[in-house]
Formats: sequence, C-alpha cells, structure tokens
Amino acid sequence: MDKSSFLYWYPKIRGKLETPRSVIIPFSTRDAVQILSGNEDALSYLVDTVISELRKNHISFPVFFKTDFYSAKWYWVDTCFINSKNDLEKNIASLLSSNQDDDCRPINALIFKQYIQPETKLSAFNNMPIGKERRYFIENKKMLCHHPYWNEGDIEFFNGKYPDNWKEILHNLNIETEEEVEILTKGAELFGELIDDDGYFSVDFMQGIAGNWYLIDVAEGHKSYHNEDCPIFTSHK
Repeated sequence: MDKSSFLYWYPKIRGKLETPRSVIIPFSTRDAVQILSGNEDALSYLVDTVISELRKNHISFPVFFKTDFYSAKWYWVDTCFINSKNDLEKNIASLLSSNQDDDCRPINALIFKQYIQPETKLSAFNNMPIGKERRYFIENKKMLCHHPYWNEGDIEFFNGKYPDNWKEILHNLNIETEEEVEILTKGAELFGELIDDDGYFSVDFMQGIAGNWYLIDVAEGHKSYHNEDCPIFTSHK
C-alpha cells in the first residue's frame, strides 16, 4: 500500500494521537467513473451510506471530505468542506471531478472527518480559513525539521481581494512557540513509533479553536512540499 494513503497510517494511530474523528467508506476509481458518468443511483446510494455512517460514528456536519490521498482543498466550499447533508452530492461530484482533472490518483476510499475549526481572522482561496498549521518532517522516528504550513507565496484569494493586513495576520499565525514545538515534536515522533516505520514522512498538524493540536494529514516526505531553503530539503532531494 502507498504509505501516503490515509488507509496506511490512520488505522495505526487511531485513538492514540489526537486526530479528527473519521469515517472510512470503501470506494474505487471505478466507482468514481460511474458517478462522473452521471449514474444518479450510484451517487444517491453513496450519499445515503455517508449519512448513515456519520450518524453511527456520532460525526455531525460540517465535515471535511477527501479521498485517501486528495482533498482539492483550494476549492474548499465546492469540494472538501461539506457544510450540511444538502451539499453532499454537489461536493462529492466536484471533488471526484477535480481529482480526475488535477491529480488523477487512484481512489481506494472516501474519508469523512469531523471538521476542526481553527481560530483565525483570515480566509483565502475559495473561502478556506487559514489557521495555525505546521508541517513536521521525521525520519527514523525522529524529528528532522518543522515549518509553518502556510507561506506568503502559497496564499491566493480567488475573489481577487487581498485584505490590507493579511500578511500581518499570517505572520502572527506562523509564530512557533517553544511550547508548541515541544508538543508537536513529541506528537510527530510518537506517530513514527505508532506506525513502526523508519521512513521519511511529513506530518501535518492544525490547532483547533479550543487550542488543541490535531494531526490532520501525513505523506511520504519526498511527496510533500518542503521549504527549499531548509537543509533537510537539500539532503533529501
């Protein structure tokens, strides 16, 4: 199994690290082709299944939606952020279409996570809230380096309106305190222990509005964006 897949790493850490409560629904690229070909019965059945599984697992709307690899998060309200059950059909079809156009990775499952709201005064792209997010790189179960996830060059406002103070807000969001680094270093290294894999991984964390840090995503390190001025990036190219 591809080690960047949610199906590889999430079952190994579930209940042992703080992560958003998640539902995994088996799915395939063939299923996606059916839905994108206009099979309304297949889409309706999938939506009913999602609603049923969310209820069973006590997950309420809004939810964050992705395949086991891909979320199309830049398009936010039209893809991965599902505000209510009324948005399920539209967003599922939109994300699957985006995966086909932008990424075209195979699909092994659909993932629906309890949405974690960040504390932030900044929204970008297609109305996506930008919060305190961090990326930690580990290898041999040890932290190599860490960086704020969002840099100025990453931010785009789809409406073309750039708030006057957005850089200041982003700067404040990106301040990494000693306490934070200690907490997330422990979390990243515990992740390595739990998956029992000495490989090179990026581990992403986000702080919720209540102050808790959540592990939200993982990928193999060589498949993740890494600040090019970081010595670790140079040594792992």
